[in-house]
Amino acid sequence: MLRLESISRNYGAREVLKDLSWSVPPRARVGLVGRNGSGKTTLLRLISGEEEPDAGTVDRPRGASIGYLPQEGARVVEGTVLAALLSSFPEVARLESEIELLHEAMTTAQGRELDDLTHRAGDLQHRFEVAGGFRLESEARRILTGLGFETSDHLRPLAEMSGGYRMRAALGALLLRKPDYLLLDEPTNHLDLDAVAWLEGFLDDSESALVIVSHDRAFLNRLATSIADLDRGKVTVWAGNYDRYRVEKEAARDRDRATAAQEGHRVAEVERFIERFRYKSTKARQVQSRIKMLDKMKRTEVAPEEKTWRFLLPPAPRSSARVLHLRSVMKSFDDRLVLDRITLDLFRGDRVALVGPNGCGKSTLLKMIAGQMAADSGDMDMGEKVVMHYFAQHVLETLRSGRTVLEEMQAWSPGRTPGELRSLLGVFQYSGDDVFKTVDVLSGGEKNRLALARLMLDPGNFILLDEPTNHLDLPAREALEDALARYDGTLLFVSHDRYFINKVATKVAGLAGGRIRIHDGGYDAYRSWLLAGGADVEPPADERADAEPDAARSSSARSVGTEAAGPAAPARAEAKKSKEEKRVEAQLRAERNKKLRGLRDQVKTMETAIAAAERRLDEINARLADAGTYQTEGLAKSLGEQVKSTQVYLSRLNREWEEALTQLEKAEAVDLNR
Repeated sequence: MLRLESISRNYGAREVLKDLSWSVPPRARVGLVGRNGSGKTTLLRLISGEEEPDAGTVDRPRGASIGYLPQEGARVVEGTVLAALLSSFPEVARLESEIELLHEAMTTAQGRELDDLTHRAGDLQHRFEVAGGFRLESEARRILTGLGFETSDHLRPLAEMSGGYRMRAALGALLLRKPDYLLLDEPTNHLDLDAVAWLEGFLDDSESALVIVSHDRAFLNRLATSIADLDRGKVTVWAGNYDRYRVEKEAARDRDRATAAQEGHRVAEVERFIERFRYKSTKARQVQSRIKMLDKMKRTEVAPEEKTWRFLLPPAPRSSARVLHLRSVMKSFDDRLVLDRITLDLFRGDRVALVGPNGCGKSTLLKMIAGQMAADSGDMDMGEKVVMHYFAQHVLETLRSGRTVLEEMQAWSPGRTPGELRSLLGVFQYSGDDVFKTVDVLSGGEKNRLALARLMLDPGNFILLDEPTNHLDLPAREALEDALARYDGTLLFVSHDRYFINKVATKVAGLAGGRIRIHDGGYDAYRSWLLAGGADVEPPADERADAEPDAARSSSARSVGTEAAGPAAPARAEAKKSKEEKRVEAQLRAERNKKLRGLRDQVKTMETAIAAAERRLDEINARLADAGTYQTEGLAKSLGEQVKSTQVYLSRLNREWEEALTQLEKAEAVDLNR
């Protein structure tokens, strides 16, 4: 077992870890969490041996291998992508090279020399097989494909790859090694959603012990069987995944708070007795007894409240019902077709997540909608009174050199007080004197957060966001989620955070192979739909026109001919009627979507409450099954009453859930085309 005993680590005057003790058993699945700067990366570096503690010991199991993926700057050998993975097995590479040399020598050898070479080659071949040489390359290729590398990339020089893909190669090399302990610091940062799903499956089957630092809550929920909470230099371990940890930690804080209140009440009583009778000789013995009692009384320490951020976006100015219409939009780069006749409609109040593999054109589509890039062909119409704001890397260029963080915010919103601005900046991790830093000294991540905070001051009524949660810790992500989920404007965003998508999106638009398909709901609903065989969206309007029956085409032709000949009023009236019908349908669709969102939220809330009640019932029953319960007078009776009341509550929740689900199914069955 990996053990850390009484570890301390300081950086100058800053104490990061203090007398920390922790153990990680073989094949553990640990999510390591804590606020930014709490020391998570330091802890991983100490375990891996890349840093040494100032005090204490790191006891690594004898003979155990440890693999560490840093958040940034992972080192991999140069050469091809495939060679980067195989470089972790130098013995296999050496044997393969020797075998190739022997085979070359055998082509010209004869007699006794040939027999010796053949015998030597057979011995090396056996050692090569035992070392896994025959399976390693196929396994390496499988890992590369899972991490999003095309087959043609496997033999490309690593130097040609982006930083994100070099990090993927470093991760692939670790996965191929299969170390006994695998330390991963934000492993999903450079992966698209498909690659994250593959990695989850691979790690779930792995025999390595996992210690994972990640802001991807869905990733932690899938893999972690325990959560190590690093807070104020100490580690507290909680059983279960991330969601259970959040619930259990809050429940423990409530219990500690109640216990501390009881202890405080008892302490106050003892102190009052001491103060009242301190100077009475007849009570001297009792006073001394109470003083000793006071010294021995337990004081429960209540963990401080976690810093939670909340902010609301200003009300969005009302726009037209249809905010955006794209028709047959195409975009190519050199000979590569990225967007192929994209047709997309967004309506007021839609919150759409744009997902797809890296390089499929998500950012390209956002740039075209924002006017940062022109389409090769197709039409784009923006609705009336649409005020669009776009968040992406280019916004960093709009930050004014020489201004402080606070001055930058004041310049964008002169009507806000410094207190209001500092409160919002706190959400985006600018606290204390950080607000007086100049823009020039900020890191790329800090500038990203500032640009996002600035956007929140005036988001308009149509927001485009490209990876808004990058560089945000979990509390900030949750605050942004809550704000965007309450936003009454229209939202189109790209994100690889499934938890974020599930919380914010009312629709998911999947982009792949240049085409787009849309499904109502969050990412989980979208994935289920795809796995169930969800079909592509209907073909673009121009393709539908090509497929019209001959009668329809000839009817259209006759209308055009009649207008050209003279009387045009009937044709114009029919066109006007059709346009009005479309407007009404769009309005009905928007109202239906709003109703569906409310019903889905209601069902989800009920399901969460039911799950919590079921967990509570299991906990009470577990206590009733414990023999120690019956040693405390009245406890079993109290628990029995709690079981009854919880069962009644659970029964009521299930009835309400069934009613809400029935309403949702009826609403979903409504056909607006009738």
